[in-house]
Amino acid sequence: MWTRFRIPVVAVLASLCLCGGLIPAISSADGETKKDKKADLKPDVAAIVKQSTSVYAKMKSYRHTAKWNISVKSPEGEKHEDLNFTLAMERPNRFVYKMDSTSQFFAPVAAYSDGTTFINFKAKLAPTPTQEYTKTAAPADYKGINIVDDVEFQPIATYVIALMLQGDALADKDVRAALEKASVKPSVTENGKKWQVVEMLFGPSEAPISLYFGQDDHLIGKAVQKADPKDVNNTKITETIEGIKIDKAIEPATFQYTLPSDAKQVQRFSAPQRPNDARLRTPASRVAVR
Repeated sequence: MWTRFRIPVVAVLASLCLCGGLIPAISSADGETKKDKKADLKPDVAAIVKQSTSVYAKMKSYRHTAKWNISVKSPEGEKHEDLNFTLAMERPNRFVYKMDSTSQFFAPVAAYSDGTTFINFKAKLAPTPTQEYTKTAAPADYKGINIVDDVEFQPIATYVIALMLQGDALADKDVRAALEKASVKPSVTENGKKWQVVEMLFGPSEAPISLYFGQDDHLIGKAVQKADPKDVNNTKITETIEGIKIDKAIEPATFQYTLPSDAKQVQRFSAPQRPNDARLRTPASRVAVR
């Protein structure tokens, strides 16, 4: 999920240099997941999104590692942060999204279902450090996890893939709005593979984010978040999807996470609180955009 608009890490990455603050995760600020209008995508963008969603939605299992590289310039020189994240899903109801790296700038995060229990872990670095988690019964299927409102994604490509695995890339209104302003750029070839490039414009600042879709397999392989035009730090974030496994057995340990010893179990997360945090999505609450 995204806050409206938490993803503009490109707009706030200066905090890495200035105060070491947390770059917020992708989440919905008010829990509003219901779509109140039909999406209006350009035909070529809609065709790419539809084709890719169709491929992901049919998968019985999926796993990848997202490598997140952040670079930002400052008076002291260029700074970098490299992080790894895991996304995995095995139907009917095993799921995990977790940060595999430790970071001085980013709080750890994990949401996972082992098929019996769903645990959602969130931490904050500022203003008051907290580590909290909720524990509920696992939903009957992967679509029952409300990833739009509950799961705090940082990498954008990983988030879009998670949505597509649920069969609706437009379930998040901010992603839908960005795709409505998106355009298809010239295809590129990297390391012998041809990519279709969709450039989205995110948030009030319309920060450009390019998603790379495989010409042949229609899988998302990379996202590049360019600097906001007003970003004097020339921030750039590149997310590369690696280690993809499709319809293959996934080790049970993948769907586990070792919570910090001081993590506190709660019924509701501490403020700021979104209306639908820690709730599972029911079929009636999902209104698909066609």
